[in-house]
Amino acid sequence: MSEEGLQSFLDSGTSFEGKVAFSGVVRIDGHFRGEVSADGTLVIGETGTVEADLELSTLIIHGTYRGKVRAKERIEIAPTGVVEGSVTTPRLTIAEGASIDAAVHMGESGSS
Repeated sequence: MSEEGLQSFLDSGTSFEGKVAFSGVVRIDGHFRGEVSADGTLVIGETGTVEADLELSTLIIHGTYRGKVRAKERIEIAPTGVVEGSVTTPRLTIAEGASIDAAVHMGESGSS
């Protein structure tokens, strides 16, 4: 994924807890716990760990994600990605080598 348009970045070694709302692209390489409501893309970097309920357009996972996510457009899980929980999206891409232990709900509207 290109980081063109990247609006915010939580670097490795950092930790944040709370509620976040954004549009555009946000990348997390540290640790985040909480809730996200976004009209944009969240990228979890290889060193990133996110434990949260997410409602957003697109989620791209290179690191670890635990929680419940509803993506309006798509979810991509890279070879280094680990997912545990529940995912709801109209489009899901899982690369060879990725780990997923989740309830998956797919449909045109991203709802079940």
